[in-house]
Amino acid sequence: MNTTLRTPVHKRTPLHFVVDGLQVWVSYLDAKENGPFGIRFKWMEDDYSCSPLNHITEDGGYSYQPFESFIMRDGTMEMRMAEFESDPEKLNRLNRIWIEYQKKLGEEIFSV
Repeated sequence: MNTTLRTPVHKRTPLHFVVDGLQVWVSYLDAKENGPFGIRFKWMEDDYSCSPLNHITEDGGYSYQPFESFIMRDGTMEMRMAEFESDPEKLNRLNRIWIEYQKKLGEEIFSV
């Protein structure tokens, strides 16, 4: 069962880097009114991927949900969440991405 989210969010600390030789994009999502919402992961599954996979975690990397984004007529973005990810390979990759993102954030904080 898919779930549609209608919470206005904005990106915080977006980073683009490489994990396992593949491009990833990660950022915190903050609800415009209520603070932290989750962490968004966009990542290439393999060397032949032409568009990234999309996942979000709302519990700090204990679980991940795939999602699709759609631009609405009013210019807003709608995220449609799917069931929780269960593929062990994808979960391992997402965990490696999450760890590397945290390392990169730490490097940026100390380099300022």
